Amino acid sequence: MKNTKFVLISLLFAPFLALAQSPQVVLPSAGLTPESPFYFLDRLGENLRQFFTFNPEAKAKLQIEFAGERIAEIKVIVEEKGIDAKGLAIAQALLQSNVAYAADIVNEEKVSGKDVSALAKTLNDEFDARDKFLEQTFKDAKMQLKAERKEIKTNLLAEARRVGDTAQIVILEAQLKDIDRQIDVLGQKKDQLENSLQDEQDKIEDEMSDDDQKKEEIQQKEEQKVEEIEETNEQEEIDEPEEAEEQQEADEKDNEKDNSQNSNSSNQGDQNNTKTEDNE
Repeated sequence: MKNTKFVLISLLFAPFLALAQSPQVVLPSAGLTPESPFYFLDRLGENLRQFFTFNPEAKAKLQIEFAGERIAEIKVIVEEKGIDAKGLAIAQALLQSNVAYAADIVNEEKVSGKDVSALAKTLNDEFDARDKFLEQTFKDAKMQLKAERKEIKTNLLAEARRVGDTAQIVILEAQLKDIDRQIDVLGQKKDQLENSLQDEQDKIEDEMSDDDQKKEEIQQKEEQKVEEIEETNEQEEIDEPEEAEEQQEADEKDNEKDNSQNSNSSNQGDQNNTKTEDNE
């Protein structure tokens, strides 16, 4: 079954493999993040670079470069500070601003009478390459949270219940609820950011040639299919075992209940026997 899924995913990737591999992009070092009190120095340096870049095309490409730095910052923040970090919202807002500014430059160039189809294609491809790092960041964070939840449920909580450690059970159940909350918040932030970025990227894609737009549409559909397959596999590998764990927990509680009832019945029988002996 796994081999079949691998072949299917490979076939889905094949039509746009060349596009996915170009351009080759390495995510830059995050450097200072919005969590740092000296982050304004990082922003000052970017503003100076932008100020002294006079060519509109170069300035638009610079925004995509800055977008890559924002993605690197988001990656570091999520990995080191978690989804509740205050600096995450700042990095996300700046990322959207970078892409929006690039789109504005493309529009201004078009209004001035220039052919911007090639520029739009370059910007779109370069941002797509960087955006894959963003998608992977949220995916890795979700998998990490689910792994932590599974560890608590299958090992720590099961052991606490086995030994009857009530205080530990309360703590672990609270941790599980917080992890579930983080997973929900992670999904919400991911969707909000992707939607806002897509709105700005659509403005750039609209300026590409008709052929490039068709290729982009095909690529997006294929990527969506692959994403759906990955989500299905994730459900099978994680959610189904969790259902089995929940069933096991229910069975254990039923066994405890049965044992308790049997113990009560045994005690009641002993009491009846004692009463009979006393009467005699």
